[in-house]
Amino acid sequence: MTEEKDPFWEKIAEKFHGELSIDEEAEFIRQIDDRAGLLDFNKAQKIYDQLTQIGLKPYQESGKSWEKVESGIKGDQLRWLKVFVKYAAIIIVAFIAGNMIKLFTPAEKEIRYSEIRAPHGQMSKVVLPDGTRIWLNSGTTIRYPDRFTAEKREVAISGEAYFEVARMDHKPFTVTTKDLQVAVFGTSFNVSAYNDDETTSVTLVEGKVEIKNTNGKTITELNPGQLAVKNKKDTLTSVKNVETSFYKAWIEGKIYFDDQPLNQIAVKLERWFNVDIEIANDRLKSYKFTGTILKNKPLDQIMQALELLAPIRFIHQVNATGKDKITIYKRT
Repeated sequence: MTEEKDPFWEKIAEKFHGELSIDEEAEFIRQIDDRAGLLDFNKAQKIYDQLTQIGLKPYQESGKSWEKVESGIKGDQLRWLKVFVKYAAIIIVAFIAGNMIKLFTPAEKEIRYSEIRAPHGQMSKVVLPDGTRIWLNSGTTIRYPDRFTAEKREVAISGEAYFEVARMDHKPFTVTTKDLQVAVFGTSFNVSAYNDDETTSVTLVEGKVEIKNTNGKTITELNPGQLAVKNKKDTLTSVKNVETSFYKAWIEGKIYFDDQPLNQIAVKLERWFNVDIEIANDRLKSYKFTGTILKNKPLDQIMQALELLAPIRFIHQVNATGKDKITIYKRT
């Protein structure tokens, strides 16, 4: 089937290519004098200019000019259509593939957190998913995930805990407290960070730890046998060598005092025996003790031992509906 061509559009093509004779040029000018002819000519002019801009040069040879222009238009449209289809296909395939991956890839299980608290007067032990073992002292809370991510292992504590961390060189283990972080790979250490204590301390038994502030900046590093103590009101941390067995004695049911004042000892006794202790004489608060107390002994027996070591006496008031109360006086 032969396509019927518009004679006027044929003349426009010949005009652009300089193929009109003098008489045909005069006739062409008369044709575009009317408004409709001028409108068609302007449309053709725009098409021709666009073809020239994209690199289709005007044909210089005569004959079949309209077929050349028409072929150029169609060829350019076809070329852009192919490019469009090509990239549209890529986008569609990528979209389908992405959704297929989502469809057939199991959704990652949401990480859930557990929180365990060792009540006053008790201790608890936790074994984490990676095999790390943690002992919690009285009044300690730990928060940990049901599984660790591929990049890190992290837990948070308030209180005192002893850690035996499973070694994973590619995945550090971080203990977060209210005012510092302890980063390790596989180490045994003790952290004491009760909210009502004035200091936070870390004692390293085995391995190596890095102590950081809450912003993740390294404060100091510890070697085995070292104790780091940070006052919560200060940015500095003091480090000294210690006998580490004294600082892990509590997991064996012992309370160790190394030249500690009576008011600090009273706080430890309150946590372990779940009592309230009042020191009636302010000067007694700074009286210091060194020694070891067995947690499984009755509180009254422990207080009697302290009476033998210091000029104090105590009164034990039993409360049937709440905590018992111990009042410490100066012995006269």
